[in-house]
Amino acid sequence: MSTDKLSNNFITELFAYALNRKSTFEIVKAYLKFSYLQSEQEKKFWQWVTRQFDKTGRVPTFGQIQQEFIKNDKILDLLADISDVEVEDKREAHNDILATFQDYLKQMKFLESNDQLVETYNRGDKEQAYRLFIKLAEDMDKFSILDASFEAVFNDFNKRQAERKSTDYNATFKVATMIDELDDILDGGAESTEYHLWLGASGAGKSQLLTYLGITSARQGHRVAHFQLEGTKKQCLDRYDAAWTGTLYHDMKVGDITERKAKALNKVIERMKKSDIYVSSCEEWGAKTIADIRRELKDLEKKVGKIDVIIIDYLELLELGDGKVYGVGDERFRQEKLSRAMKTLAMEFNAVVHTATQANTPDKETTDDPEYVFSRYNLNEGKGKIRPTDGFFTLNVTSDERQEQFMRIFVDKAREHGGGQIIHICNNFAYSRFYDAKRTAETNENDGWDISGKSEDDDE
Repeated sequence: MSTDKLSNNFITELFAYALNRKSTFEIVKAYLKFSYLQSEQEKKFWQWVTRQFDKTGRVPTFGQIQQEFIKNDKILDLLADISDVEVEDKREAHNDILATFQDYLKQMKFLESNDQLVETYNRGDKEQAYRLFIKLAEDMDKFSILDASFEAVFNDFNKRQAERKSTDYNATFKVATMIDELDDILDGGAESTEYHLWLGASGAGKSQLLTYLGITSARQGHRVAHFQLEGTKKQCLDRYDAAWTGTLYHDMKVGDITERKAKALNKVIERMKKSDIYVSSCEEWGAKTIADIRRELKDLEKKVGKIDVIIIDYLELLELGDGKVYGVGDERFRQEKLSRAMKTLAMEFNAVVHTATQANTPDKETTDDPEYVFSRYNLNEGKGKIRPTDGFFTLNVTSDERQEQFMRIFVDKAREHGGGQIIHICNNFAYSRFYDAKRTAETNENDGWDISGKSEDDDE
């Protein structure tokens, strides 16, 4: 590392960690002088990022920075280098990078003080020069930027209260899943800026679940953007229409609805004018990238207003669009980057993001055990995908449960709410309904669950 400037490699890594965590950003912002940066693009980048933080109290996302410098190739290249840094989201990793930065700051502190020390000595005031040297050594020994991560409970209380009452703080909102037991665990549902990942085997109902979450979100008054990356737009819309109208899926595919029902549905459509579900599909060669989704969301918000819920069906089918070629051995890293991008998307748009991923399934005998549930250890291509998530839930069904249209949802992770719960629900897939609330309530009321997955009522 240079004695007067930070090296390009280190500053890229420092920026990456600063953008990853607010506490790290605040420390770097407090101590990083523009004179320590080597290039103009680094200085312009850091100047804009810190000003945005001062305005909003939030660390700007990669998407916001990219949008700001869309015509500045040098800063976009810098941003690409920053995004390539494999940031470990652990306190130890952040402390390591800050410790290296602290060593550099101590060097600079010594160099800046050395001129005064030499000048005092050359004037012949050797005793004063010695005292300055002792004080400098003591200051160097005490100097620590890691202390900046502490916040005082009493002295900083009024600052936190001001933040709580600010517009930005109160801009968060909850979106219920309308699965009663799950919403109880989540204290009312998913909160804006949260990213929830759902895991299930092939055919478990992941797409039906995401459709259900889209409809329940819209019914609560939230605009929804649904990105269908598998199958056709028609299939996705048929599934939505069957679910919200309460029509058999095969009838909806051919438009078989009575006149009386059509009139009733028009009343629902009238009530739903302010909130809707906007479906974008991928029916051409080449998958959608994160940049494609960001661009489409920005365009959609210009037309209809703020999007509160983003649904992506499903994670693995997205592309990073970073220009890299990922081989089979790199798939784990690709999916972990995609997962981090989902969290960034949720924060940038102040929205709830729901997406699903494929389970790595064991043998049929294991999955047919009603006490077995998928967990993070069944994540295909590694469990690193769970790190950025705020909620991680798995869909579990035995052969008997599938026949009876029962399902168990396992709450593997619910940040700030705890996990480990198993929720029993009923489905009605003929009508494209992931959650049959009435039948679930009746089964729970009668305590009709057993380990075979059958309801006691079905034996009567």
